[in-house]
Amino acid sequence: MDFILLHQNHFKMFLPEVFLATSILILTLYATYVVSSHFLGYPIITSGFNKICLLVLSLTLLLVYNNSIPFMLTYNNTFIFDALTAYSKGLILFFSIICMAIFEDSLLRQRINNFEYFILLLCAVLGLMLLVSSFDLISLYLAIELQSLCLYVLAAAKKDSTFSTESGLKYFILGSFSSGLLLFGISIIYGTVGTTNFENLSLLFAGSNEVLINLESSIIIGLVFISAAFFFKIAAAPLHMWSPDVYEGAPVSSTIFFAVIPKIAMFSVFLRLFQNVFSNFHDFFLLATLLFAMFSVTIGSFVALKQKKIKRLLAYSSISHVGYMLLAFSANSIEGTQALFFYLIIYMVTSVVLWSLLLSVNTLKNTDRSKTLVDLSYLSTTNPLLAFTGLIAFFSLAGVPPLAGFYAKMTIFLTTISSSLIFASVFAILTSVISSYYYIRIIKNLYFEKRENTTFFVPVSRSCSLVMGSSSFLLIYLFINPTLLMLLAEKMALCLF
Repeated sequence: MDFILLHQNHFKMFLPEVFLATSILILTLYATYVVSSHFLGYPIITSGFNKICLLVLSLTLLLVYNNSIPFMLTYNNTFIFDALTAYSKGLILFFSIICMAIFEDSLLRQRINNFEYFILLLCAVLGLMLLVSSFDLISLYLAIELQSLCLYVLAAAKKDSTFSTESGLKYFILGSFSSGLLLFGISIIYGTVGTTNFENLSLLFAGSNEVLINLESSIIIGLVFISAAFFFKIAAAPLHMWSPDVYEGAPVSSTIFFAVIPKIAMFSVFLRLFQNVFSNFHDFFLLATLLFAMFSVTIGSFVALKQKKIKRLLAYSSISHVGYMLLAFSANSIEGTQALFFYLIIYMVTSVVLWSLLLSVNTLKNTDRSKTLVDLSYLSTTNPLLAFTGLIAFFSLAGVPPLAGFYAKMTIFLTTISSSLIFASVFAILTSVISSYYYIRIIKNLYFEKRENTTFFVPVSRSCSLVMGSSSFLLIYLFINPTLLMLLAEKMALCLF
């Protein structure tokens, strides 16, 4: 038997991951040799190494979309490849490229010159790609740990900053606790039914017999721990305590990655887990997700009203938006899952605009400290186009037409109301009105808040300007014609039903 012919399809499925892992090893050897070379003068390779990493991610993205096999379970059904994994990987890689492009200048200003930072980013992307392909609880846990360990170090990447070290330590301790909850829940499920494979579990739970009825309480206990770990990873209240501190203390480049990338992977794999494998326990998930959704929109909306620092404000804003996504999650329908993915992609596009704006309001005095709302004061006089971009992004987050954020929120509320979640929908709409206050307050700072002293801003980088311009156009265009994105979200949702 020809070994190559036996495994060529499996290898083709894993070709993007294999290419990315091989590139990480090669880049590590190359960078170690260059930066330690006396002959080369111990050069700083931050800018060039960032561009090489962008090339690696771009080639990996091409490999993901060059896959012609629509569906496959591989390696003893440990990993799955379908439209959901393909599109999720594409979104992860695409937005990782955008994030690495916009924070290159920020790394130079913060003097983060170690090449290991980029290696850790690539390893985190590799972990997220493996996570969305996971079709077993063991591979799911290992993929989560791979990306989490990288994120812990990225949070503490600024070694001369006490805040960065503190945020990394907090993230590590609380993240380890959540990983322990996940592992404990997995062990309970395995000890109860004797398997961790998604397909075996779904077949086991498809029928109702006396054995499963007797084991139902043990399975629900295991699901409580697994769902608690999931809610922690996506920073859903009241398990959100790590998010504002980590956002605030970590370097801006790391915070951008935390805020934009991991949510798509987390929602993809846990939607598959909860809606496919444990669909018989939908009553438990409905109650849990509704409670966490209402907690998230409440805490995210009210606590953000008191925030003066932009990073903490965006952290609480992220918590409230996670609540809207969980509301769509709890609808437990194709339309609800479609609305979740549509909202998530719109949120990622808007987040890219906001973080690019935050990177672009640098002056000679605020480069070494965390940005506050005062730094946005009267930006319309010094850079009207930048202020208008911020206005579009914040209005989109608030759900104001004619922007894509309004359409995304409307689809979520319509699907939840059609699923008879009337009280939760009305409650979320009311908190959405409250949360629009602090977005409007930021816009007031952009246009009407006077500065005491004249301030000269550092010129906006080319990558940030391109990202802000194209993403702002998308926020307007996707309100006018959201068909393409809705079809993409529908294809991702259909894989789960």
